[in-house]
Amino acid sequence: MYDLVIIGAGAAGIEAAKYSIKKKLKTALIDKNIENFGGVCLNKGCIPTKFFLNFGKEKKDLNLLSFLLKDVIKKIKEPTIDYLKKNNVDIIFGEANFLDKNKIKVKDNIIEAKNIIIATGSLPKKINEKYIFSEELFSNLNLKENILIVGAGYIGLEFASLLNSFGKKVLVIEKENEILPKINSKLKNRLKIILERNGIEIKTSMSFEDLDLSKFDSVIFSTGRLPNLCNLNLERIGIELDSGWIKTDKYLKTNIDNIFACGDVVNKKFFAYVAQYQARICVENIISKKTKEDYSFVPECVFSIPAFATVGFTEETAKENNIKYNIIKSNFLRFSSSYVYNDLDGFIEILTDSKDKIIGAQIISKYAFELINIFSIAIKNSLKLKDLNKSFLVHPTISEIVNLD
Repeated sequence: MYDLVIIGAGAAGIEAAKYSIKKKLKTALIDKNIENFGGVCLNKGCIPTKFFLNFGKEKKDLNLLSFLLKDVIKKIKEPTIDYLKKNNVDIIFGEANFLDKNKIKVKDNIIEAKNIIIATGSLPKKINEKYIFSEELFSNLNLKENILIVGAGYIGLEFASLLNSFGKKVLVIEKENEILPKINSKLKNRLKIILERNGIEIKTSMSFEDLDLSKFDSVIFSTGRLPNLCNLNLERIGIELDSGWIKTDKYLKTNIDNIFACGDVVNKKFFAYVAQYQARICVENIISKKTKEDYSFVPECVFSIPAFATVGFTEETAKENNIKYNIIKSNFLRFSSSYVYNDLDGFIEILTDSKDKIIGAQIISKYAFELINIFSIAIKNSLKLKDLNKSFLVHPTISEIVNLD
């Protein structure tokens, strides 16, 4: 019998397996096949998107990049599998089906476990099979010039920037009255202006049903996710769901005492690094440490060009929560590094509380995805802005923008 069986070898499942090694648990990791190993992030999401965004700046050939990407995925996947096997994690390929709360059937094998983590992720919400959906983009790279992207959330804006960087004509539509509807920050309006200036057409308060889709060479949908729970037979063991997603408590435990869940399947925050954080919490709580989830310092980033990132409170959410705050706003033009690295559209907002502790930050920058991590650490450790100002920062670098007072 295993101490721990993990179902799903995506960002959450792999992290849970790695962390279980440190905790000396006898562990098995199950996924459908080796092609799926690494999950959406490695194979169809985070890594491919950022790879293309990075090299798109150099205007390289899409077909060449597609070939190079396969090698990159292989170089990440194979050492991960080797590491887990070397440390006695059993990797089992096949569909997992619950027989009871301690037994899982995979093909003709029955696997027993004291504890189970469900980390099976999510799938794109499909409107019509004849269109391209977010995870399918990298197997449909022979796109023509006129492209419609439905949904102006994280994925939609990233794809818009990616395709725009390769010279495609892109229209993004959003049914809500603003881009990034899940982010409550006026700064995103500034981002919209920059993206439009860069050649991306964006229309809000518009549905795909309002358009003649036949006028576009390609239509890409990025309009939400669904839980990936197919064939697990959760109803057999009575796991509670919430609108189809696995319901967990603040310790990421389900209503079954030895079964935990993490990653997209719990419908909290759809980021690989959050899934990894949740995976560690699950393992900690399996070995009896009562560790609660805490998302107050989770950075969020849109890898558009330029990128947009936020962590903690925005001015809008601080007002909603009746928090007294001070706000510092600045463009990057006061810093010489913005000219050196051509980050002239850069802009930052930093919120502090009545004790001058940093409680939030929002950034537009080519390097926002790096800079926001500084403020996540600051919030986690209750740092004040003056604490950052006391630091030595290499000159000239974009990170000097934290020296605001």
